[in-house]
Amino acid sequence: MRAIILVGGEGRRLRPLTDTRPKPMMPLVDRPFVAHQLDLLRRHGIRDVIFSCGYRPDALRDHFGDGAAFGMRLRYVVDPQPLGTAGAVANAIDLLDDDPVLVLNGDILTDLDLTSMITRHRDLGAHGTIALTPVEDPSAFGLVRLRPGDAVEEFVEKPRGDQLRPGEPFRINAGTYVLERELIEMIPRGVACSIEREIFPAAAEAGHLFGYPSGSYWRDIGTPASYLAASHDVLAGRIETDAPADGAYVGPSVRLGRRAQVDELSCLGAAAAVGYGARIETSVVGSRALVGEGACLSGAIVGARVSIGAGASIEEGAVIGDGASIGAGVRIDGRAPVPTGARVE
Repeated sequence: MRAIILVGGEGRRLRPLTDTRPKPMMPLVDRPFVAHQLDLLRRHGIRDVIFSCGYRPDALRDHFGDGAAFGMRLRYVVDPQPLGTAGAVANAIDLLDDDPVLVLNGDILTDLDLTSMITRHRDLGAHGTIALTPVEDPSAFGLVRLRPGDAVEEFVEKPRGDQLRPGEPFRINAGTYVLERELIEMIPRGVACSIEREIFPAAAEAGHLFGYPSGSYWRDIGTPASYLAASHDVLAGRIETDAPADGAYVGPSVRLGRRAQVDELSCLGAAAAVGYGARIETSVVGSRALVGEGACLSGAIVGARVSIGAGASIEEGAVIGDGASIGAGVRIDGRAPVPTGARVE
C-alpha cells in the first residue's frame, strides 16, 4: 500500500521558525517532525511514500533522499502552484495504482492504528474513510456526524450551540484518510480544490464516505503552542513514537556548563551550548544555539544558531527565529516573535 503525505503548506502560523524550513522539517525532539509520520507508516508495514510538496521541497529531498537510508521508498511531487488539499492528492495520481492509498496531513502528530483503519475501510467497501478524533468543543473545528454503521451524514463547519444535538459525540476530521482511486478521480485536475470542503461532502452525499472514530493521541502542530506541547508529549511518553521518551533530550555534541539546569520537558538541538548556571525549562532550543551564563528560558522556542546573552530571560510563549541575537540581560516575553536574524539589545 502507498501513502501520500501532504507537505505543501507554508506554515505561516509557525513563523518565523518556518522562514527557513518547511513545517514538516521542524525538529520534534530528535528528528524532523515528518520523520515521526514515516515511523508510524513503517510500523504498520507501509514503506512506499509520496511527499506532495509545495513550499521548500528541497529541504525534504536533501534530508530523506530516496528513503533507502530509512528503509522506505520515497518519491516527490511538487505543486507548481498551490492547488489546495485535493489538488495536492491529485498531483500524485500518476504514481498510484488501483489499490487504496493512505493520505496524511503533514502537520498531524498521532499514533493512530493505521492497520485497523485500513481493515475497517475495506470491510465497509468505502470509497473514502476519514479518521475522526474527539474534542470537547467543536466550535473551532468542523464537526463530522455519522449515521449508524459509520457512514458520514454531514459536515458542520464551526457549529454554533444551536446546531448541536443533545448528547451527540463531538468528532472532527483527524487529517488521515484511506482513499480509493474512484474518489481521487473525482478531483478536478489543475484547479484549486479542497478535499475537505468539496470532495468529501460530495462523496458523503453519494453514500461512499465513512468515518473511523479513534481515541488515539492526536495533535495539530501548526502553532507555536501546539508544537511545544507536542514536544512535551513525546518526551513524557504520552504518544507512541520512536523518539526518546525518558526525560530531557540532549542532542549530539551539546555542551552544558557547570550548574546548568535542563528540565525533563526540554530539548537541546545538536551542538547547542548552555552556559554556567543557565536554566532551561519546558523549552525547545535549536541546533548550534548559545545560551549565556545565568540566562533563563521557560516555555520558549528558540531557533537554530540563536545567541542568548548572559542573564537574559526568555519567558513563556516566546518564539525566537533562526540566527537572532538576544543581548545580555534582555527580557523577551511571548507577546511577539523575534524575527529571523534580528538583534535585540
